Amino acid sequence: MRNRWRDVRLVAQAVLITSAIWIVLFYLFGDKLPTAPAPADMAGAGTASNETGGEGTEVDVTAEPVGRQPRGRRVAMSPAGGAVYRGGELVLPVAGVKKSDLFDSYQDDRGGGTRTHEAIDIMADAGTPVYAAASGTLEKLFWSDLGGNTIYVRSPDKRIIYYYAHLDAYRDGLTEGQQVRAGDPLGTVGSTGDADPSAPHLHFSILNAQPDENWSGGTPINPYPLLKR
Repeated sequence: MRNRWRDVRLVAQAVLITSAIWIVLFYLFGDKLPTAPAPADMAGAGTASNETGGEGTEVDVTAEPVGRQPRGRRVAMSPAGGAVYRGGELVLPVAGVKKSDLFDSYQDDRGGGTRTHEAIDIMADAGTPVYAAASGTLEKLFWSDLGGNTIYVRSPDKRIIYYYAHLDAYRDGLTEGQQVRAGDPLGTVGSTGDADPSAPHLHFSILNAQPDENWSGGTPINPYPLLKR
C-alpha cells in the first residue's frame, strides 16, 4: 500500500513539474511557438489558366493609403474565359467587348488642345472586369489625378509597357513585381481620376520603351489597330 501511494505522489509531482515548465516556456516564448499555418488566400494566390471561365464575386474591400499610392478598392476576380494570346495578338482587355465595339480615339484632343489622347477608351459599365491584354511583369500600381487608379505592365523583353487607367478597383491580391499572363484579371472598369463619372471606361495605351526606361516612360503607339487584328 505504501509503495502505491509513493507511485501516485511521483506521478503527481511529474505532472506538476511538466505543467510548470510549459507555463514558463509560454510566458517567455509564447509569441515564437509554432502555430498551425493559415489557409492560403485563394483570391490572390498565383495566376489561373486563361482557359478558365466564370465571374468573380465581390468581397470586402479596404482603402489604400491616400497620396502617391494606389487607393483603389480590391475585388476578387476570375480569369477571362477563353482568352488566347498568340505572339503579337492582344487579348481584348475588357470583358464583353467585341472588336466591332472599339473606336479609334488615339488622335482625339484632350485638355483643350494642349495634348492628344495617345490611347483608346474602351467603354463599359462600371465594375466590368479588366484583363491583361498581354503577358508581362506588373511594374507599378499608381494613383494619378488624371488616370486615377492605374496599372503599368511591362513585356517580358522590357520593351513594351501596357497602361490601364481609370480603374474602379484592383483585383484582390495584385502586387507590384507580380507576373501576369494575357487574360489574367487586373481590376474593374471605373471613372477614377479625371474620367467622366457618367461614362466609365478603360483608358488603354501601349508604349515602346527601352529596357532601362522608367515604368512611366516610353513612346506611345496606337493600340487600336493592334486590338482590331
